[in-house]
Amino acid sequence: MTQIIERRRNRSRNPWEAVGLQLAHSRELGKLEALVLASDEGLVVAESGDASVCGELAAVAPYMNRSLGMPLTPLLRGAEVCVRSMRVHGASLHLAAVGGSVARDAVIACSLKGVERILKGN
Repeated sequence: MTQIIERRRNRSRNPWEAVGLQLAHSRELGKLEALVLASDEGLVVAESGDASVCGELAAVAPYMNRSLGMPLTPLLRGAEVCVRSMRVHGASLHLAAVGGSVARDAVIACSLKGVERILKGN
């Protein structure tokens, strides 16, 4: 008989709550200032971190992958911002982070997979 070991401490059957828990865990792991899942319209879908920073991050996230040299908003100016995009059920979503340790890119890649898995129901 195989025993399954649950590695997650917090878990939710509600996909939006689960995404929030995923972002909070990734933010802590990567020592990120903020981590946000944004819609293609620049709206916050889920967030972890200061609400005002997350709001500004969500607003610029869809455009950061489309153009180079875009000026950042006042709360984000001078910060290291990273954005990764995905499509879920035909919708474009953007996972954006500000700050972080040297492991930031690996943490964001892992978080991106987790968010996709949760939202696709796998």
